[in-house]
Amino acid sequence: MTPRPSPRRALVAAASTVVVVLGTAACDPRTPVLPAPVPGAIPAPAPSSATAPGIAPWTILGPSSLNAAQLTAWFNSRPRTGSRPPVPVADLARFYIEEGAREGVAGDRAFVQAVLETGWFSFSTRVPPTFHNFAGIGAVDGGTTASSFPDARSGVRAQIQHLRAYATPGIRSTDFASPIVAQRTRQVLGYIAGRADLWSEMGDGNWATDPQYAEKIDRLYREAAAHARVTVK
Repeated sequence: MTPRPSPRRALVAAASTVVVVLGTAACDPRTPVLPAPVPGAIPAPAPSSATAPGIAPWTILGPSSLNAAQLTAWFNSRPRTGSRPPVPVADLARFYIEEGAREGVAGDRAFVQAVLETGWFSFSTRVPPTFHNFAGIGAVDGGTTASSFPDARSGVRAQIQHLRAYATPGIRSTDFASPIVAQRTRQVLGYIAGRADLWSEMGDGNWATDPQYAEKIDRLYREAAAHARVTVK
């Protein structure tokens, strides 16, 4: 069985007239803006119901089980040397809950994803905190650029919208509650729409290449819920 192409690598459409290059940083004026994918040029794989053993089949869409205060308390219970969030973690947690509610995405799990992606908001030279990029958007494996956003809420919104695109077959740019923030989301919307509706499907070449990506998110989310004494199924 041929593996699904990764959205974090360069993709070439079957149609010779359509080329979609992933990982283009919207903030880099030297990089030409590519046209949005032609509808139907790259068929989006149907969502899979497969769940890795031991990982809960949590959906990307849906309400949050943890609130901003609980997420903040969990984060602060695990102080990390080098953590440098661009705004207070309490504000970030609130943005995730609010933006998640706007788009129908579980914002509490998106916050946990950001913790994993940024190394507890320690960031990196390649994706510094000033980029307000909390989910590695545009930071393809081996690439040198990553998307940058003007402020923390915009970065959270971009991540939430990207997640909604992954989880919603046939979604269009006009279906979002707010205008699409990330140029990358616009570029690949036709390809990623409906690619994954479960967090358990996000690793091993889907959102991330790490084969244990989904397990790491699952473990962190369970830890956050246990800290808040909230039972999650």
